Amino acid sequence: MTAPYSGSMTVNAGDLAPDFLAFLPEPLRTADWTVLYFYPRGNNPHCVMQSRRFQALLPQFREAGVRVVGVSVDTAEEQGYFRNFCTLSFPLISDARHELSARYGVLDSAVVDGETVTYARRETFLIRPDGRVALHWTQVDPDTHAAQVLGAVKALTNMPA
Repeated sequence: MTAPYSGSMTVNAGDLAPDFLAFLPEPLRTADWTVLYFYPRGNNPHCVMQSRRFQALLPQFREAGVRVVGVSVDTAEEQGYFRNFCTLSFPLISDARHELSARYGVLDSAVVDGETVTYARRETFLIRPDGRVALHWTQVDPDTHAAQVLGAVKALTNMPA
């Protein structure tokens, strides 16, 4: 599941997914599929909503053989707080150095109160067991997205809806 890093690029369905396992705070066992979702900041109400929706559906994702991993540019300390605040039982990746977000092409910046803020856009990648991206969502509604991804997983894996 590795792809060479050559700066910011767009990752599309069918592409080899850039390696994210090396960024995890602890090793994961191999799963059939991976939902890798990027979100801007853990203290954002929409990020809380999106993450809690994935947590609520986590038993169904696990039943389908799918792991869920969240990524933001927050520090490890901020990620720890966010994970505890949302009571998440899936891993979060701290991408404070912006490496993983750049590899997936989701890194962006905006000027807020005269200061440039760098963040990961709210995008999701469904990665197949062979390490290729099955689906890539660029338009994400934090309230309904987890259910949308689960529906796609069920369709792709022929699970009952």
